[in-house]
Amino acid sequence: MKESRLELFSGLINSAGKSIQRIKAEKMKKYNLSAAHTTCLCRLEKAGHTGLTQGQLAALEGMDRAQISRVLAELQRRNYVEALPHDGRYKKRYALTPAGQEITGEIQDIILQTNRFVSGSIPPEDIETFYRTLRTITENLERAAQAR
Repeated sequence: MKESRLELFSGLINSAGKSIQRIKAEKMKKYNLSAAHTTCLCRLEKAGHTGLTQGQLAALEGMDRAQISRVLAELQRRNYVEALPHDGRYKKRYALTPAGQEITGEIQDIILQTNRFVSGSIPPEDIETFYRTLRTITENLERAAQAR
């Protein structure tokens, strides 16, 4: 029986996701950080001094707020993240501490090295086409899921 494109796509995405999780786990073993910790640190680094709220992190990472809360608590315990002072009118925002900036810089270097290894032999225009196409497929799948 001929495999449908959706089955092939789903299988490839699942396989890639598992490989990414294994790579993250192996590379972050040195820091004793999970993939969730790593991605939150990188998101906070990108946000800069203004930081992000738990809700923003949850939306960006596709995680539930309870998991984000646990991740932030652990990162605060390690002094990588701090809650920014706020006046109570707005939701609490979180940003990297100097120690968090340092470790995130190291993590970004690891990510860059991994990206070069994985996609270094692929022409940049092919990478751009791939991500544009993947974004379109993802958006179409989200619309299909909502149309039920």
